[in-house]
Formats: sequence, C-alpha cells, structure tokens
Amino acid sequence: MHFRFVIAVLALSGAAHAQVLGLAEALRIAEERSPQLAAQRAAAEAAGALVPAAGENPDPKLLLGIENVPVEGGDRWSLTADGMTMRRYGVMQDFVRPEKREARQARAGADARREAAMVEVQRADLRRDVATVWLERHYAERVQSLIQGLAREAELQMQVATADIGAGKAPVGEAIAARTLRATLVDRKQEAELRARRATAMLGRWIAGAATRPLGDSPDVRALPLHHAGALEANLESHPHLAIYAPMEAAAEAEVKLAAVATKPDWSVELSYGQRGSAYADMVSLMFRMELPFFASRRQDPATAAKRAQLDQVRAQAEDARQRHLAEIRAGLVDWEVARSRLERHERELVPLAEERQRAAVSSYEGARIDLGALLEARRSVIEARIAALAAELEVARAWAQLAFLVPERKQP
Repeated sequence: MHFRFVIAVLALSGAAHAQVLGLAEALRIAEERSPQLAAQRAAAEAAGALVPAAGENPDPKLLLGIENVPVEGGDRWSLTADGMTMRRYGVMQDFVRPEKREARQARAGADARREAAMVEVQRADLRRDVATVWLERHYAERVQSLIQGLAREAELQMQVATADIGAGKAPVGEAIAARTLRATLVDRKQEAELRARRATAMLGRWIAGAATRPLGDSPDVRALPLHHAGALEANLESHPHLAIYAPMEAAAEAEVKLAAVATKPDWSVELSYGQRGSAYADMVSLMFRMELPFFASRRQDPATAAKRAQLDQVRAQAEDARQRHLAEIRAGLVDWEVARSRLERHERELVPLAEERQRAAVSSYEGARIDLGALLEARRSVIEARIAALAAELEVARAWAQLAFLVPERKQP
C-alpha cells in the first residue's frame, strides 16, 4: 500500500512538472496559434501562386456576332437576304512582348518574396512580444514569492511586538511599526500580483489556456546567444524588418522596366469565320492589330519617370530603415549593458549592504541597544533592496528580449 502511494505521488509530481510552461514552449504555442501569422502565411502562398501566371500571355478571346445587318428597305433585319450580312465566329489572341512578360513575372516574384519576408517580420515581432510578457510574469511572480517569505517573518515580528506590549516590555509605537511593515508588504505583494495577472492575461492572447500554467526557469538574460552577440550589426540585411526592402526594391525595378518597354507595342491576331446566307459564299478573315505609341513624350515617358522616382523612394526608405535599425540595435545593446551593470551593483553592493545593516540591527536589538522600530526599518531596507534587484533584473530581461528576438531562429526542416 505504501509503495502504491509513493508511485502515485511520483506520478502526480511528474504530471505537474510536465505542465510547466517554459519560454521556448510558449513561443512555439504562440506561433502555432497566431491567426495573424497564419493570415500572413496565406498571403505569401497566394502571392507565390500568382508568379507563374504573371509571365504568360492573356487568355484567348472568343468572337461571336452578326455583321452588316440591313436596317432599311425590304430586307431590313434579315440575316440571309443581303450578301454582306454574316454570322461571325472567331478567336483572338493578344501577344505581349517577352520583355514585358519577364518584367511582370519579376514584379510578381518580388511581391511574393516581400509577403514571405513579412511572415518573418511578424514572427519576429510575435516572439519578442511573447518573450517580453513571459518575462514580465516570471519576475512579478518572483517578487510575489520574495514578499510572501518576508511577510511571514513580519507577521512573527508583529506578534512578538504585540506580546511585548501586552507584557509592558515595549512601547505601543513598536506594534504600529510592525503593522506598518506588514501593510507595506501586503501592498507590494498586491502590486506584484496585479502585474503577474496582467501579464498572464496578455499571454493568454497568444497561447490561450496555457497562459495559466506555472512558468519554468528563466533563460540566461545576462548573455546574448553567440549568433546575436557578434552579428547583430554585421548581418543587418538578414533582419526581417530590413529584409523586406530587397524585394520591394526588386518590384520597383520591375515597374521601371515595364514603364520603359511600354513604347514597344504589343500585338494581337484574330481569325474569324463569316457565315452568310445560302446564296452567298462564306468568308474567312485574318486580322492583325498593333498598338501605336506615337505620343510617348506625353504618355509613356512621364510614367517611366514616375516609376524611377518611386524606385528612388524605395531605396531611400530602405537606407533610412537600415540607419534606424542600426541605431536601435546600438541603443538596445547600451540599454542591456547598463541594466546588467545596475543589476550587478545591486547584487554586489546594495543588497549585501542592506543585509549587513539588518544583521547589525538584529545584534543591537538582541543587546537591547535599539528598539523594534529600528530593527523593522533595517528589515524594510532589505526588502526594498531585494525588490529593487529583481526590478533591475527585469530591466535586463526586457533589453535582452529586444535583442535576442531581432532575428527569429530558423525552424529545422
């Protein structure tokens, strides 16, 4: 019986452990559930499906009609009395010049690559937002745990102070100080709980019910992945927010080519069969049509100039985005390094100093050299120092998330 109980406890413990939500799993669930990402993938597939058709000639056209029907005289509205009247059946095919079809296909291919690049943009943004909210909740819960442990000690101190006051060993002010500390801890705990609940609600937007699961361990936010640390600036063009500009520029270049070849006319051929009355012979017609761009200076040339200006616009926007992205990366690295330095100062100096002050206060209190109020003040300083250290670590985590998810990891095939 005892053995079965142990097995059941271990099974429950394993099941509970399996329900822990790590950051990697949260990112995976968010990607699988994201309707925005699914919509953009569908847009990319749709754009890709249009590429082959963009290089083809238009569909042939069917011709059906009646020509030369008399509207006056004794033969009016007759389809057989007049020799010129005929029922006409035919087909027509437009032929677009090869350079135009190549430019159109190049434009469609560039549009498809841009939509595919937008998938990576939205994926990178999604991963960064989910990671930031996951970290917000993680550190809010750590603050809750810290305060909960400290609150138990504050409760004991208040009970001691109340007992001492009842025995006439301590003034009433010490009990007030103990209650003040407890109220402060309750307020800080509620603040942390509010942040955790808010982060859980935001996380639920991306991962639904999994957002309520307990969180796993935090990643090491004090170190960037190797492929980010040295390559954030070196490989700017691979960043999703910049990668979209290469296909945009290619599409604009294709538009320029299309405008430039607009002066080269397309042509079409039409073959038709004319069926006349029984007293007359049927006829066959073969017609060729061609555009005549005689007024290029007033039509095609201005369009070409406009497309060249739009190409310059895209190139300027790409350079502006590159400079802005580079500045954001450098600023993000500064934020991360400064936040990490602050965290190290909290851990190396501020928290140890507050704890040393508390130990000295405990020793003085036990020697009756200070009252309980001074001891509680020292205790409050430790609480504030530890909470401030966690806040500093959260700032490191936020800066880390902004840098670590600039480029989404490639999925293994």
